[in-house]
Amino acid sequence: MGVPRAGGQLAVLPEAFELAMAQSAVAICLVALDGRFLRVNEAAGKLLGVPAGQLIAMTFQEVTHPDDLEEDLARVEQVRSGEIDSYRLAKRYLRGDGTVVFGDLTVSGIRAADGTLISFLAQIVDITEQTHARLEARDARQQLRGVIDSLLDPWVLLGAVRDSDGRIVDFVYLDANDAASRTNRRTREQLLGSTLLELLPSHRTSGLLADYAAVVETGEPLVLDDFPYPSELTDGATRWFDNRAVKVGDGLSFTWRDVTDRVELRQHLAWQASHDSLTGLANRHRLMDTINAALTGVPRTGKRTAVLYCDLDGFKTINDSLGHAAGDAVLRAVADRIRGAVREKDLVARIGGDEFVIVAQGVRDEPSARLLAAKIAQAVRWPVEDDGREVVPTLSIGITVADPGDDAEEVLRLADLALYRQKSQLA
Repeated sequence: MGVPRAGGQLAVLPEAFELAMAQSAVAICLVALDGRFLRVNEAAGKLLGVPAGQLIAMTFQEVTHPDDLEEDLARVEQVRSGEIDSYRLAKRYLRGDGTVVFGDLTVSGIRAADGTLISFLAQIVDITEQTHARLEARDARQQLRGVIDSLLDPWVLLGAVRDSDGRIVDFVYLDANDAASRTNRRTREQLLGSTLLELLPSHRTSGLLADYAAVVETGEPLVLDDFPYPSELTDGATRWFDNRAVKVGDGLSFTWRDVTDRVELRQHLAWQASHDSLTGLANRHRLMDTINAALTGVPRTGKRTAVLYCDLDGFKTINDSLGHAAGDAVLRAVADRIRGAVREKDLVARIGGDEFVIVAQGVRDEPSARLLAAKIAQAVRWPVEDDGREVVPTLSIGITVADPGDDAEEVLRLADLALYRQKSQLA
């Protein structure tokens, strides 16, 4: 039972109210205008950790957490002034042992027949457990948000946009981390709610939209490495990405990483492995691969492969008299002129200091190869200027025409031998 307060206009309460207070599992308090507890039930004593009899000597201000008192008092004043009849407030209470409980407080003003406010009726529901769960969930969300935003890789949560037939036609941005916002050149607020095709319409033509839709429809994760993408965000310049996507509800969690530097480095190393650094022509390794491929292909009537072995005449004299820088300039000029004289599909390689080899597939016979050699020789025979000095380069060219099934090394040897014979005749 509640503990009655002796004297005053509230000394006798209706029996129904007595029973309600005594039997309620909810804390019920009758509070004076100055905040003193006039009547409390046992549930209030249990909630606040103070026996009901002791609460009568206390005020609600004493058991209210200091950080929540100002708001509570402000609401009380609103009831006093008649601005509101009641209010509801989530607030903290200090228990007798110093611990804190959370209460869902509802306060109503009790008025006499003439409208005079005479007291307050307070009901308090213990929401400590729910509040702790909510705070833990909030902390977990904040922690997750911190983890997501600390990721170096961009991340977005995309929701599927479906047409009337249920087909995925787009995706909408539901969440994004800081890296994704920076990459998309938008704030998080600007990004959320926009659609993928609004922002990046080339996702449709690149096939990525279909790939993402397949993740949602099949549940199979997407692992896409070194994907070349000419993004609208890079003014159409192609960059390479590693993409990862997994299904989440009717959408997907998506991360990507710009690996352009890695891809370009790999391409550069591959280029270096197959090209001459001075002239940009193919090197010996690529030359032999090309000859082997030409000679092991399916034979076609009348189609043969010509190998032209070229040597720059008097190159040692150029180096000795003009210096290696001038010699390098001549080599680059000769390489460019040979490249311009042959077909795009023909391979031009530099395999030594002043030695060049051309592989021309689809040549009918040796006279055709000689016409090509004459064209190359003529293209090279023009002055090269370097630091005010002129050099007129010339080439000696050895020719062999090979058939499918011939040995690549032997074909190159025969072309070199033909070059030797020509230079011997000129000596």
